[in-house]
Amino acid sequence: MFKLPLILLSILLIGCGNVQNIRTTDPTAEKAESGKLIFMTFNIRAAGGMQNPVSNPDLVEETKGSLTKIAATINSVDPDFIGLQEVRGIHQAKFIAEQLNLNYVYAVHARENWWGQAVLSRYKIIDVRTKIINLGGKYGDRIALMATMDINGKKLRVINVDFVPENYKGQVNETIPLLNPIEGPVVLLGDFSRRPEYAKMVNIREKMMATCEAAKTAEGRCAGTGYGQVDYIFVDPNNFKVLAAGPISIEHGDVSGHKAYWATIKPKD
Repeated sequence: MFKLPLILLSILLIGCGNVQNIRTTDPTAEKAESGKLIFMTFNIRAAGGMQNPVSNPDLVEETKGSLTKIAATINSVDPDFIGLQEVRGIHQAKFIAEQLNLNYVYAVHARENWWGQAVLSRYKIIDVRTKIINLGGKYGDRIALMATMDINGKKLRVINVDFVPENYKGQVNETIPLLNPIEGPVVLLGDFSRRPEYAKMVNIREKMMATCEAAKTAEGRCAGTGYGQVDYIFVDPNNFKVLAAGPISIEHGDVSGHKAYWATIKPKD
């Protein structure tokens, strides 16, 4: 089968994504002006719950009430921004967003149309871009989903990724150029499939601050997520201060093979 080069496909995918600004409430009217922002990353495993927890998400089925549980898990933290990985179609992103009254965008993993990623936001989504960071192989295609939000007249870009174990350095190299804060601060989050000590993550860790590690010296707490610390929220250290971070509470531990991970950050003056 004819395959387009990675660079060309990346260009073709820029601007893709189905933005739905459905939120019915002005966020500035319901949040105190503390300046704090809460982020979350959550691999929902196609809403299959703990069914076959170590299998590929295409082998699990959406269970009765699973999407409602996922929405309740997210709502227990009440984040401003959420990156979802392993989302089985736009209907899952739409259901969760509607339950939480959040704006959302969903995009598929390149040629694999049955699943993808989503970004949910309390704030209006004003721009969306996708870039292919991995093509083919055992684990299939992967994209970086980039959503830019308008926060009271200021721009913030959230980049959501779902790395695969193979071609790891290639995925890192494709992601690094996206981290330049051209139009405003950047937050990188998602499932990175590797623990913190993994050497090939070093380029990201040198450029961005891991909220889990930063929270250990702040007022918050932090511990491993999923099967270890593989889900991360990275922030630009020049623009943000980390106040707290950690995995979701144990009562929500049966929702997915991964635990949702959150971080509270505050923009620097």
